[in-house]
Amino acid sequence: MSKPRRFGDTRSVSELLGATLGTARLAKGVQRARAILAWPQAVGPEIARMTRPRSQQGGTLFVEVRDSATAHHLTLQRHHFLKSLNALLGEERVTEIRFSVGSVRAPTPAPRLAPLPGPDRARAQALVRNVDGDLKDVALKAAEAITRARKWREAQGWRPCPVCGEASREQPCRACALTLEDPNVRRAARALTRTPERLAALPASLGDSGANAARHIALGLLAEQLDLLALECVRSGGEEGYRAFLAQQAEVFLSLTHRRPRSALRGEDRAALPERVRHVLGAGR
Repeated sequence: MSKPRRFGDTRSVSELLGATLGTARLAKGVQRARAILAWPQAVGPEIARMTRPRSQQGGTLFVEVRDSATAHHLTLQRHHFLKSLNALLGEERVTEIRFSVGSVRAPTPAPRLAPLPGPDRARAQALVRNVDGDLKDVALKAAEAITRARKWREAQGWRPCPVCGEASREQPCRACALTLEDPNVRRAARALTRTPERLAALPASLGDSGANAARHIALGLLAEQLDLLALECVRSGGEEGYRAFLAQQAEVFLSLTHRRPRSALRGEDRAALPERVRHVLGAGR
């Protein structure tokens, strides 16, 4: 059975003294590390990029710079750095900063961004066509900024969203993808396939984004229907009933495509019809 150690035992005192000294050394090391770590915050990002705090001896902090001219300039400003640094450190203060030439990497230049293109003035004018009065000039400047950003995105390879027309990486864009799932928008789309003239009133209830989404869905439904009707016309040998219904649905499609009532459609508007539908409708004329 081992004997218990007495308080005055030589080994116990030695171990205790070693632990105490070790703790003191650790505390001093931590304090020196605090000064080095606090340097970038104390001097700011510009000075931090051209300097490297190397070590601390007592109350003196040694900092390396790239050249002697920089060392001389910063030495003249060191009282400002001391004030900021000690405000961060608290009780343990740095009393001197010495700058010397050392190995400091040159700052990496920030990548140059390509400038935004000029505004699309015609598109900007269209965006503010309903704005009157004193707000016209302010709205036009905002619209020009929007068109510049849009032209930049298009230059990066983004394509116009098929719903809203804004340049987007996703097709359709994220906002329109959510709008397309709205049950109210889908109900409005089905109504547009029967009465395209309702499109003009939709922004009041669904907003512009909802109206555009309903129109997009309706055009997709009509395009599928026109393709099937054109096939049936060909299979039936040009049966008049199929052809009349095809012509009727083609008018609805063109009305939504050109955003005009059916009564205002012109002959040249037929160019927007799918090719097969144009051929079938023009076959018996």
